[in-house]
Amino acid sequence: MKIQYFPETDTLAIELTHNPVSATDVIADDLIVDYDEQGKLVAITIDNYSKNVDEIDLKSFALPLAVA
Repeated sequence: MKIQYFPETDTLAIELTHNPVSATDVIADDLIVDYDEQGKLVAITIDNYSKNVDEIDLKSFALPLAVA
């Protein structure tokens, strides 16, 4: 997983896998999700991040490691 913030565009990009994107859905004006060929979630993009999401501390999340 890779989480990147781009201040010049106020965009938060969350890459969940390295699988190629085969489909994209615009869920809302500033929320985009990408899927692979099997329909599994690949990435989430939030445009205008600072206007759409309350401030959070990403360090506080305890995420499980992916198992291959």
